[in-house]
Amino acid sequence: MTKKKRKTPSKPSIGRRLGGFLFWTALFLLLLGAADQALLRLTPKNSLLAELQDCYLDLRRRLLTRPPDSIEGLLEQTPSPKKSYFYADRQGELHFVESLQEVPLPYRNDAQPLTD
Repeated sequence: MTKKKRKTPSKPSIGRRLGGFLFWTALFLLLLGAADQALLRLTPKNSLLAELQDCYLDLRRRLLTRPPDSIEGLLEQTPSPKKSYFYADRQGELHFVESLQEVPLPYRNDAQPLTD
């Protein structure tokens, strides 16, 4: 009886391992860029997606901009709050909206800005 010699599995070469690493890294970065562009260009159809997109855009802006050198610089960067409005309809009900464009045309002249 002759013994068959077993082949031991050989380790992948350095070049093969490096090539695999580079391939998966490139694929990950490509998918990450596609997700980034989708979130930037997405037109949200409900309020949850709109809130997610606003959160992502704020995070992206903070990550890609240089931090201010001082607290004064940080205070200058804070965006001014949106101006909200309210108006009363024909039945006397009060309605609150985020912008003047959301007020129906017949009530737009009577709409007043909401103050703190």
